Amino acid sequence: MNEVRVPVLIVGAGVAGLACADLLAQHGVESMLVEKRREAFVYPKARNITCRTLEILRSLGLGDQVHAVADGVTSMMLKPTLNSPSAEPAMDVDAIFAVFDGLSPEPVAQYCPQSHLEPMLLNDIRRRGSRVRYGTSLVGFTEKPDGVTAELSSEVGSQTVHADYLIAADGVRSPIRTMLGTGTSGYGALPIFVVFIYFRAPWRSLVPELGEGDAIQVRNPDADGIFLVVEGDRGMFITTYLPERGESAEQFTAEHCRDILVAAIGEPMDVEIIEVAPWQPYERVADQFRTGRTYLVGDAAHTMPPFKAGGANTAIQSAHNLAWKLAAVHHGIAGPGLLATYHDERYPIGRFAARQSLIGPPLALLKLDGTSPGLAAGEEAPLFTMVLGYQYHSAAVASDATPPGTVTFVDELTGQPGTRMPHIWLPRDGDRVSTLDLIDSGFAVFTAGDPAAWTAAAARVAATFGVEVTVHALGDDGAAHTGLGAGGALLVRPDDFVGWRTETLPSDPETALRQSLSAILDR
Repeated sequence: MNEVRVPVLIVGAGVAGLACADLLAQHGVESMLVEKRREAFVYPKARNITCRTLEILRSLGLGDQVHAVADGVTSMMLKPTLNSPSAEPAMDVDAIFAVFDGLSPEPVAQYCPQSHLEPMLLNDIRRRGSRVRYGTSLVGFTEKPDGVTAELSSEVGSQTVHADYLIAADGVRSPIRTMLGTGTSGYGALPIFVVFIYFRAPWRSLVPELGEGDAIQVRNPDADGIFLVVEGDRGMFITTYLPERGESAEQFTAEHCRDILVAAIGEPMDVEIIEVAPWQPYERVADQFRTGRTYLVGDAAHTMPPFKAGGANTAIQSAHNLAWKLAAVHHGIAGPGLLATYHDERYPIGRFAARQSLIGPPLALLKLDGTSPGLAAGEEAPLFTMVLGYQYHSAAVASDATPPGTVTFVDELTGQPGTRMPHIWLPRDGDRVSTLDLIDSGFAVFTAGDPAAWTAAAARVAATFGVEVTVHALGDDGAAHTGLGAGGALLVRPDDFVGWRTETLPSDPETALRQSLSAILDR
């Protein structure tokens, strides 16, 4: 039997698994990613990504590609029928996202569907030298103190893979989670089905201005859904049905789907139904994101309905949190205790994001009884809280007395330990650069005032720890934004989160920095 050894085996090549592989490769860790599908996803699901996710893709060097996909995409319009001359914005996007102005070097949210994002990540993974194999399934695995042995199966035969770590990115029903015996909590299956109708018709002649990525919502007594472009005259219409009204998937025959589409289009048209794919949203979170040497990411860890675009964004951000920690332990920079902080930090966020996906106006159409946990409208948090305003508490946040696994929230980002480093424009070589661009894949110290003392301390500590530590002066605006006194500093982790803060210059900066890094890295 063919055998191979690799530092990390990743099962599932959705956006979560692909992001894990690419981020690990960025940190110099080889992985093998396997996927039972035969190809990358080709339909435009998981369309919108937030500024925080864009920042992560920016750090991978994929920002320009994402912006090119989004170029020319307009706001979604609402019409009674596709051929109707009347239209109005489906939502006031500017009002929704106004609170994010100036908080990121990236747009607040941008269109980049799974059909574009998966190939983008796939190409980057292969460029960095890691392996991705489609048409390959996990048969089973066993774990020992020093690693995981997995059995794979494909058309070319069986293979045994020995890995230091296993990442389960294998979806909402996660066979790996089941094999581990890891429980879940949450609402479970929602009493609604989303139906994706893939079709071919000359429909775009009615909306010649519609570009790839644009969407039109149609609402009339006979059709309620959203038109999306797939490619050429191929399109996708997204609608829903409710079992409580006696509706079922069996009703969505090709003939019934043609009737829905003609009603949505507003005039007779020759429509070919390519595929009908019902999908039931879930709200379910694993009780543990880590078991031994196995880690859950994406839907395997935290499944949520799409009503607040939380799924793919939360998945990629969890991958970002996990990747640098696995890399630090793999390279001998950190002790194994660092890996426990993945669950401590990301479980509360996954739980929070999933619950928030069950709250708000989109849920009105479900007609839920209002008695289940997490469904009360009064619990709805501001969008800023879900995207940027959360604060980690774990052993990887130095000098934090709050119990690990707790999550708190802030109204603004000013460099509080456990929060995402604030975006501040700093002058560089006649131009300007974001503080987030200066973090790269190592640690960064941002200081108010003369950075000389911190520069000398960082050089000595970096040599001792074998880790990159860069030092950057915040300038007057940055010092004012963070509220740091003269010589005060922020130590920022490779995932852009503040790991330690000192208000003023310590009497011995080197010792203070050494102690903080030791705490974060479990040294």
